[in-house]
Amino acid sequence: MSTTANLGMLLRSYSIRNESAFIIFREFYEYIKKYAAHHLEERPNLIKYLNATESTLQKELEELASKHEIYILNPGQGKTVIAVISYYSVLFANRYKDILSNPAIPFPSLSDLPKQLPSAAIEKQDAETMIPALFEKQDLKSPLLYCLILPRDTPSILFPACVPVRFLIQTAMAKIKHMLKKDESHDYFQKKLRIANPGKEISAQTFFNRFIQHADNTEYKFELNGDSFYFWNQLCYFIRQDFEKVKDRTAEDINVMQAVAISEIHMMSLKEKSAKEQHKEEALKELENALAKPPYFFSMNGILKLTDSKGVLLYGQYGEEDLKSFLQKLSTENSENELPKILVFKVESGTRYFIYKSKVFPLVIRLANEAHDTIEKKLTDKWFKVLKNYEKLPEMKEQKKFEEVLKQEVRVCSPVLYALLNANFLTLLNYEANNSGGSNFNIFIGGKLISYSELLMINHSTILANAKIMLPFWYTIPFISWIAGFFVKKPKKTKEKLPREISSDDIPDDSESNNSSPGKTLSKRENLAASAKNIISNLIPEGSTIDRELDSYLKQWNKMITKEAHIQLTEDVNSLIRDYTRRVIKTISASSFTLERIQSLAESLVNTPNMQKIKEEDALYMYVQLYILRLVSNG
Repeated sequence: MSTTANLGMLLRSYSIRNESAFIIFREFYEYIKKYAAHHLEERPNLIKYLNATESTLQKELEELASKHEIYILNPGQGKTVIAVISYYSVLFANRYKDILSNPAIPFPSLSDLPKQLPSAAIEKQDAETMIPALFEKQDLKSPLLYCLILPRDTPSILFPACVPVRFLIQTAMAKIKHMLKKDESHDYFQKKLRIANPGKEISAQTFFNRFIQHADNTEYKFELNGDSFYFWNQLCYFIRQDFEKVKDRTAEDINVMQAVAISEIHMMSLKEKSAKEQHKEEALKELENALAKPPYFFSMNGILKLTDSKGVLLYGQYGEEDLKSFLQKLSTENSENELPKILVFKVESGTRYFIYKSKVFPLVIRLANEAHDTIEKKLTDKWFKVLKNYEKLPEMKEQKKFEEVLKQEVRVCSPVLYALLNANFLTLLNYEANNSGGSNFNIFIGGKLISYSELLMINHSTILANAKIMLPFWYTIPFISWIAGFFVKKPKKTKEKLPREISSDDIPDDSESNNSSPGKTLSKRENLAASAKNIISNLIPEGSTIDRELDSYLKQWNKMITKEAHIQLTEDVNSLIRDYTRRVIKTISASSFTLERIQSLAESLVNTPNMQKIKEEDALYMYVQLYILRLVSNG
């Protein structure tokens, strides 16, 4: 038989009807069977109590006892008695209502419970933890009765879970105001507060009078960043300091100390909550700034991995709901019929990306420049093979076919660029940019997107000419080329190896075995390379490669005009990264080789005096990260 809310409610109603929290088990057992038979038609779920045995009912009562909803006296001793805790919850809930109208009534305490009910029957909770928790979430239907343990050996109080926690704060303040309204206390503490705030005497007195005159049945509101919060903390401290010196305390003295303790806990929780909110807002502000940095477009997975200036993950400083609310606000709210600040687009694989609308056109240009070299080389090689086999393709001569081929190549090689070019917001964004005069990138002519060949700056005649240049000379002589096709063998392909810029000797090998058996333990350099490849797969956008990304960021930070200066600066930076990586790679384990560690290494390099001369810091920072990863993955 599983425990249900029915049994707890039946116990409470039975105890209230008998005007006693103590119920004899056997009498209740007979009552519940009769009750079930009488109310079976209107409450079919009571059927299980019709034929319930004493043992099954005892098991259900034991479950309620484990939750502190009841307490079982004399178990297994013939006359078992059930103490219904919710009886006192109702009793003390009415007490709190009475305190609001008459603050002289003391808080409920353990001494108000019958002697036969042990203190272990009540659930004890630390007030400094419980009060803030109840403000966050409180079940007002709960039958529980808490014993709140107050700090500094202040006597505990009883608090029913069914009473809103704000009532507790209101009663505490009502008691403090009740004490301060007395002539001797009023003048004494007002004077003490004025003396403690030289230069702010009028403000302190104004706060004191407003607090005293405030209605007793409502909670006084404090400005956390204002003087009132400071004055209130001072006043509570002065009251507590004076009452702690009293040796023979009266019931009223104890009530005031309890009220001060509750008020201080509440104000401290408000202060901590405010600090958390401020910390969360700062983290969201850092997130907003991070989204404006390269690579400018971020998936949800990428957003979750963003870090603050100290390398700590931003996600965690705010919750999932905070992040969703933040992104929804920036991606949906707009003003004056403008597009929202952040736009959302989806690539064909289904991944959704977020991007600032101000970064869309710069990103399109950047991705088009990256795709130019890749697509041009790919088409040149393809056309070369076709011509070598004495064949032709329609796109070699027809512009329309060539545009279709370029579109398909962009779709495969640069999914992000393809998704942006086909996004439904692109035309509206262009219209908005033209009206505001804020766009320096013109990829629209007459309201229509320019052709792929213009965007990528690729011409079919140029590709055809480059492919023909690669052909052997006899292909230009019709008769000889026809004869040669029968005799000249195709050269065998050779597999190019990636140059290793970091030697395997630079990474100590922790593996003692050099065997190539299937059960061989991976060496340290192999583990590092695997970690680097895993990070690369998460860092590189879909459809791109690490070399394409490196080349893209290189063009952004290396602005040298002459070819010699451009090459020299690139080599200087690469050498600096290689030397630094060689030094630190020996001390890094595969488990600690994470994206956060890579970012930390890149930040250290970018902040060196030589690197700080380069103005494009964001692009350089991304370049350093990717270059370190390529070095290690190729090692």
